[in-house]
Amino acid sequence: MEYKMAQAQIEELVKKAQEHETQTKALLTRLELQMPTLPKSIALPKDEPAVALKAFVVEYISHVPSFIGAVGFAAGEAGIDPYVAPFLEVATDFLLSPKGDTGNPVGYLELMEQAYLAHRLIEEVNDQYIVHAGMPLIPMDVTKANIIIHHLLGETLANSLDDVVEETARQMTSKDIVYSSEKFKKYVEIRRGKGWDQVWRQWSDMTRFLEVDLSLKKEES
Repeated sequence: MEYKMAQAQIEELVKKAQEHETQTKALLTRLELQMPTLPKSIALPKDEPAVALKAFVVEYISHVPSFIGAVGFAAGEAGIDPYVAPFLEVATDFLLSPKGDTGNPVGYLELMEQAYLAHRLIEEVNDQYIVHAGMPLIPMDVTKANIIIHHLLGETLANSLDDVVEETARQMTSKDIVYSSEKFKKYVEIRRGKGWDQVWRQWSDMTRFLEVDLSLKKEES
């Protein structure tokens, strides 16, 4: 499948973005300018908050291939790969198609937009699974990370990207029949048993938020 062969391409894209950032500091400069306007719900360290936020963004981008691999693995185990694979291929295409068509080098700022699209689409897959199985397909909640990136992108751009994700998901949710298969039902029962979390240890590092976190409590006025 296309998404299974794209990891090396994505890693090369991230490597080039790192080289671009080393030369230009474009992402760090952008984040420093955004510091005064970020909501109080985003918790940052007192020392060099923009540097911590940059590390968070880089990790967010770099983890897309691993998240795609985790979802693909779980979908294969559940027997719902025919449904999930198209989502993962689109998520992969999102990251491999940054707005770098002008001949200029692609940096982290461009990849942040594409990574947001990919992560949000994976979130949609997980949400659909919860509807059918009553539990997440993967035990990794990227909601906080997506909300933080949403703030960094800005409401106008982030909302337009959300619209793209929702429309894409809407066009790809006509295969609910896979959820009625015996293999899927058996998989759900296994998931309900003890010890399943052991399978996910290889991806546990992706749940880190470094020195950046988000409070979902209502802010006091």
